[in-house]
Amino acid sequence: MTKTMTDELKTMTEKQLRDFDCPWPKTLEELNAIISALAEREHEYGTCVYAMSIAATAAFYYMSRRLGVTGFQAMLADMDFIRRVRHMKGPFGILDAADLVYPQYDMIGKVQEWIREWMPWAAKEAVKRLNEHREEAVHPEVLAHWKRLAGGVQP
Repeated sequence: MTKTMTDELKTMTEKQLRDFDCPWPKTLEELNAIISALAEREHEYGTCVYAMSIAATAAFYYMSRRLGVTGFQAMLADMDFIRRVRHMKGPFGILDAADLVYPQYDMIGKVQEWIREWMPWAAKEAVKRLNEHREEAVHPEVLAHWKRLAGGVQP
């Protein structure tokens, strides 16, 4: 990692930041240099988005290298990061629209499979919400949906 690279981070446009190939910092000093360059620069509405993402990615890469994690561990960590920052309380999945180009990926089948796998969680969550809320305080369509889920009926 060079001083030139961190200097460039201070002046990159939104598009340049979006396209930036984040390095794998080998030391805490290199990681801090990336974060400092991004934190101390002037930002516009769009550049701050990529500054946050680049800083998080650099930290992720640093920790991956430092801890010597496997690819599987890294995948679990990035899914956990998404869960935490999005405040997701239930199961979730990620789809790649590029998979629509190839029939073997069967995106619709994948979503249907997820729904089948997630139904026990959804049924339990629906029962919990039915027990926590007074029926008159819940929109009738939501209430009916919760009752269907609680009964094991897929949406």
